[in-house]
Amino acid sequence: MQQRTIAEALKHWREVRGISQRDLADRSGVGYASIARIETRRQDPTVGILTRLAEALEIRLADLFEETDRRRPKGRRAGRKK
Repeated sequence: MQQRTIAEALKHWREVRGISQRDLADRSGVGYASIARIETRRQDPTVGILTRLAEALEIRLADLFEETDRRRPKGRRAGRKK
């Protein structure tokens, strides 16, 4: 298993959702420039910012910290039943 950085995980989930950094900024209330800096590892996000980003991406905060092969495709949440 490979551990990804928060930057890589954020970009992964944003791309899975098919949204741009600007769209994520609009949905989360986090500045576009901050999202760009987080994804390029030039800014360390606070827990508050990560929470807002996870909510906007409709994922659990923990999804940003999981190892790569434990991530669920298409952002499906663990324990949810259809």
